[in-house]
Amino acid sequence: MGIFGAVRDRWKARKRDKTREAIFAALDRAYSDADERELAPADRVVIFSDLHKGARDGADDFQRCERAYNAALAYYDHLGYDLIELGDVEELWENSFDEIAASYPQTLRLAAAFQDDGRYTRLFGNHDLAWKHSKRFEELMGKYGFSGVVPLEALKIVVNDGGGRRVGELFLVHGHQGTADSDRRASLSAFLVRRGWRPLQMLLNRPWNTPSVDSALRGEHADTMATWAARHDRVLIAGHTHLPVFFNDRKEADATPTDVPAVPDEDSEITEARRRARVEWAKAEVERLRTQVPIRLDTPCYFNTGCCAFGDGDITGLEIRDNTIVLVRWPADPQVDRQPLTQPMALAEVFRLAA
Repeated sequence: MGIFGAVRDRWKARKRDKTREAIFAALDRAYSDADERELAPADRVVIFSDLHKGARDGADDFQRCERAYNAALAYYDHLGYDLIELGDVEELWENSFDEIAASYPQTLRLAAAFQDDGRYTRLFGNHDLAWKHSKRFEELMGKYGFSGVVPLEALKIVVNDGGGRRVGELFLVHGHQGTADSDRRASLSAFLVRRGWRPLQMLLNRPWNTPSVDSALRGEHADTMATWAARHDRVLIAGHTHLPVFFNDRKEADATPTDVPAVPDEDSEITEARRRARVEWAKAEVERLRTQVPIRLDTPCYFNTGCCAFGDGDITGLEIRDNTIVLVRWPADPQVDRQPLTQPMALAEVFRLAA
């Protein structure tokens, strides 16, 4: 490796440790300052994050997901869910709010319908950090139906059993806290994104959020978030990374469809062709998981919503209902309804394992 390689590795390790310490300290502060609310067994909550609503140009990551998100909001509003938008809802690093509001009036109306019944909660992230100033939020968003909403940095949701007994606590943040580019030097990052990144995206007219392929823990930042939660025996829910995370206690690779027969068709050749396609899909999935090894969570201490800005038009989020939590996907296909991506976990079991 040589002396230069050793120096480089030490520098990277020092930088990694410094970043981790900053994130830990920021999460500690956010937790101590967080608002607190209660969740009863009959309550229903859906959590989405990272829409990055823009101005319908080549830099707008949300426009492909607009249909799925609007469909999801109509569904959850009709069923009486509370809506939590977990930050980076508006892409204010790249656009003015007026541009965004003019581009997505229907999405704003659908979200505001939850506020009509007091079922709306907003947290701010790094790309909509402007909402940290609640007066600014009221001034701009109030006229769109969000009057009275005070954006939060963090929220503790105390889960009870309906009889007043505390079952556990969910801690919600956007997830940018303590990072250099998204928190400590957010103003510089916003300037560079608006002056450099947005023009590049507009020129190329393409999204930069790849479709999510699984719900395993990936990346140094996600590992840091999970480590903080595990050290404090807490259950942390975040967004920010755009990668959904949901606990899986199985130690082998994620399920592959090798044992799922193809859907029978009147044409036997089509049936066999489908079967062979699924077998090859499964082989490729095994290879992918071999080369992109996910980090296995030891406990369900960390969940991530994923995002509503995937390049294929899909969105992901977390549902809480009937004392369970589940990761769901709303596909861009208008003929396909919401799809649970995981088996629901009982919240009581989540808290038991995370403690």
